[in-house]
Amino acid sequence: MGLESARPTQWLKDNGGALPSIAALVGVALFWVVGAVGGIGFLRDASSPMAMLAGLYVMLAAVAVSIIIAILALTDLTRRYSRPRTRR
Repeated sequence: MGLESARPTQWLKDNGGALPSIAALVGVALFWVVGAVGGIGFLRDASSPMAMLAGLYVMLAAVAVSIIIAILALTDLTRRYSRPRTRR
């Protein structure tokens, strides 16, 4: 039982630098899941065409930023784990 509880701690010690990239990917995935489930329903209730257009521009910016964040996080994780490991 003690061996099982030590594994996550050891993984965190070995891969602590990758946690921001992993968190960014999880955040982007949650953003896309919420958007797919029904996050754009508020556009249906827009009071004017200008409000709808402004909402679409905000969503376009959010999608672009999420794609950039995902690419940067994947690049970091790929760079981090594609290097040959050296023992210290």
